[in-house]
Amino acid sequence: MTISKSMKTLGCTALLGAVLFTGAAFTPAAYAAAEPQKSAVSTVGLRTITVSGYGEVTVQPDVAYIQLGLNTTGKTAREAQEKNAVQFKAIKAALEKRHVPAKDIQTVRFSTMPDYSWDNNKQQLKGYQVEQIIQVTYRDLAGVGPLMDAATAAGANRIDNVSFSSEKIEGYRLDATDAALDNARQKAERIAKRAGVTIKEAVQISDGTSPTPPIMYTQARADSISTSEKALSNGSQVYPGELKVGSSVTVTYSY
Repeated sequence: MTISKSMKTLGCTALLGAVLFTGAAFTPAAYAAAEPQKSAVSTVGLRTITVSGYGEVTVQPDVAYIQLGLNTTGKTAREAQEKNAVQFKAIKAALEKRHVPAKDIQTVRFSTMPDYSWDNNKQQLKGYQVEQIIQVTYRDLAGVGPLMDAATAAGANRIDNVSFSSEKIEGYRLDATDAALDNARQKAERIAKRAGVTIKEAVQISDGTSPTPPIMYTQARADSISTSEKALSNGSQVYPGELKVGSSVTVTYSY
């Protein structure tokens, strides 16, 4: 039987096409796409113990945040603002004498509002009031009281609050997390021992830490403190105390 050249060519072409198609169907990329995805952490089929752990470290604060300011009044908004600007220059100069750099002084509130009074059940405009509050970052904790006294002597009539914190708080939080992990391991080992099993490894860990709030002290309006009271107090006294930095974790162990 004789096979024509054209039929041979057609057969070879068809065979080559089949080979190429088969090879394309099983390239590594196609195989990887077809393979089902595996979860990063799976506890299916494992015997596990889940525990929570807590750790805490006690540290000394190293920074204070002082919110103080000034309320001024005037017959017009411009007059009240001009008074505020003049008096704030004196306050800023007092802060500079206490070695507070400009970068550590931040305005957190500035408002101008009408000031009304009531007369014969009628509201009447008395003038305008300007409020400016700044936050001072201060690292000389022993000098916080004298700093507030200097600011009030320069004209500040608002001291809203003083808070103490640490600029190394993230490092302390990691130390607390180490303690929390140790605590979780101890709990798991105790439970496993009582159950007559042995834990193997941590198969899942979650962090439940929330930010550590600073120690906060609220102060009264500076202009409500009489001169005699200031004299008797012999200067403002504030106490940094200690910071407790905590961390919590939830750990699942296999056994």
